Amino acid sequence: MTTLYNLSQQMVGLRNMMEDDELTFDLTDTIDGLEGDIQLKAEGLLAYVANLSTDVQAIENEITRLKQRKDIIQNRQESLREYLRYNMAESGIDKITCPLFTITLRKATDICVIESENLIPEMFKERVETVKVDKMAIKRHLKDGLDVPGARLEPGKRGLMIK
Repeated sequence: MTTLYNLSQQMVGLRNMMEDDELTFDLTDTIDGLEGDIQLKAEGLLAYVANLSTDVQAIENEITRLKQRKDIIQNRQESLREYLRYNMAESGIDKITCPLFTITLRKATDICVIESENLIPEMFKERVETVKVDKMAIKRHLKDGLDVPGARLEPGKRGLMIK
């Protein structure tokens, strides 16, 4: 079975032969036949792509389900650890030793609670600056023939539109 790539290479070869004007016969029927073969290959390829789309959706659904399951398990772990910590603290037990592990309640450390960021003095605030490059503005400048250091235009690849 001929591949789409081979068919397109045959088409290029035939068109080159026609452009060279060295032929004494007409290749129109042959080119029409190749175009039909390419069209059939393209239809089959798009059917396969559509089938892959359903696979991708099924995988995405499974990823979502597994992430939810992971979150539930992690929340359960944290809840059980907090349950143990609370009950050890309430009963005044600071250390439990058993053959597999040792559980110790650490001393509490002070934590800082921010009640209102607006009331915090400037000396305790850190300025964070983010820079975002405006690629569309640079593209307009380059298309207008202006030089933008650190940037250049290059041809993109042709897009494929499927309706």
